Amino acid sequence: MDDSSRFVQYPQAFALEERLKRLAVELGDATSKPFRVDMIRVHGGKPPMYCVVIRSSAKELLRDRLGQLLNRHLTCGSSSFMLKLDEAELIVAGTQQ
Repeated sequence: MDDSSRFVQYPQAFALEERLKRLAVELGDATSKPFRVDMIRVHGGKPPMYCVVIRSSAKELLRDRLGQLLNRHLTCGSSSFMLKLDEAELIVAGTQQ
């Protein structure tokens, strides 16, 4: 299996970004592009990580909601954070805890 086909099985950055955008809209945020998401390849055959940047002015509201979804605390004042594969899959699937 080559390197590019291995990444097809993982959620793509654009899918995660679209799901996060829908989450922002559900919270009343009208920002056209409230998040930027990049997939970060990890060496050694490990699953990728996802770098998420909150571009919306409603950072605190979005950070709080994501913290609830992920069942972990996201640092106050931070506009970016990393997601592990299972967290990205949870968000893309739209699973509520």
